[in-house]
Amino acid sequence: MPDLATEFIGSIFNDYDPREYAPGADFLTRQEDRKKVSPAAIPAVGRPLTEATKELVDVLEHDSNLRHPRFFGFIPGPAQSVSWLGDVIATAYNPHASNWAQSPGASALEKQVLDWACEAVGISNPNRGGILVSGGSMANLTGLMAARESRISLDDIPRARVYTTEQTHSSVNKALRIIGVRPRILPVDEHFRMQPELLRSAIESDIADGLLPLAVVGTCGTTNTGAIDPLDAIADICEEFNLWFHVDGAYGGSVVLSSHRDNAHGVERCDSMAWDGHKWLYQTYGLAMLLVKDRADLVRAFSAGGEYLQDVEGGSHNPDWWDMGPELTRPARAPRLWLTLQTVGTERLTQMIDSSIAVAELFEKEIAAVDGISIVTPACNAIVTFTTGSEKRNVQLAEYLRRHNIAGIWTTTLNDKNVLRLCTISPDETPEDMEALVKDIRKALEIIPTQS
Repeated sequence: MPDLATEFIGSIFNDYDPREYAPGADFLTRQEDRKKVSPAAIPAVGRPLTEATKELVDVLEHDSNLRHPRFFGFIPGPAQSVSWLGDVIATAYNPHASNWAQSPGASALEKQVLDWACEAVGISNPNRGGILVSGGSMANLTGLMAARESRISLDDIPRARVYTTEQTHSSVNKALRIIGVRPRILPVDEHFRMQPELLRSAIESDIADGLLPLAVVGTCGTTNTGAIDPLDAIADICEEFNLWFHVDGAYGGSVVLSSHRDNAHGVERCDSMAWDGHKWLYQTYGLAMLLVKDRADLVRAFSAGGEYLQDVEGGSHNPDWWDMGPELTRPARAPRLWLTLQTVGTERLTQMIDSSIAVAELFEKEIAAVDGISIVTPACNAIVTFTTGSEKRNVQLAEYLRRHNIAGIWTTTLNDKNVLRLCTISPDETPEDMEALVKDIRKALEIIPTQS
């Protein structure tokens, strides 16, 4: 078993080349392909570890290769090997990372990376803090639950409203359903951003109708276009009406580490912020941060005070993690991010994020010169949307690129129209990749028939 583990770790950490695997494998449709991802039945008697391990690897290798420099779909997860190594080490030690008494090492690592993240965002309150969670969905839920518990009583929930937009991520609406609060969904401007004047009008209208404005969710990097809401103006309105200001920066929060930080001006004024590590911080799934201006808001929302926990409470200076989020049992998520920060360094992180933004801008310039292609939304936080002018042809082009292992590209919907979308947050993408991709798209368009 030690030899097997050493061989596998070496193959992934030292020898793995993401370019060797298809970038955007489609869902397997043929019967013979489906068999490849149908694992063996659970046996009554165990079989050799080498045999089972080989099958496990064979099954997982059919998943989309999110680390490939030509995987541009959704928000890619270009996890770096050092993050994977940190995750392996943490899993091997298997700490119960819920309190300081049981896991002081894991707790210290978590506190350090959260302090670093708060500093990067610009949250200056001495009582700032946060918690590591599984992803943006849980981060948004945790932040909005803290908002509810800090600002209103249970009796007020039916009247409460949280203000979002048409471009707010679906996980926010899911979180609001869970905490029982209704959203007020506002239209966006021509750049797909929240409109402060409409926000103010909606708040005033709801107050006049006897409703109770609770919070505003601003987005730092929408999934569709990369747009950043006018966060500073939103913060002004939240202060005026005493509303909780939550920022969903699941993917786009990393812009605060880049030379484009000014695009997120106002994010530092948030009461809470979701920021995924497993997106633009190059971490393995699932690692996200929920940052708060005042960690007492998390304790107020989640402390359960079980009697059997009384001997291991961390104290007010370092509240235990089980008192700051929905999980009691939780894994140590910090080691992978800590190891990445220690070995990559923040200067290199800035360069990686800046490079992603630059290659998206280059792609926009190059693809706009292709006959029949027009830009729908310009490069913004490493996302570009474009169209062939035909919704059917957009789908055909994306399918062609995936089927022929050229690139993992999918479509999205903007203003009720199907458009092509590219997200370039992999640090391995180069200007040469963008130029080659545009050539491949030009060739594909010569093959795919023109659609009306």
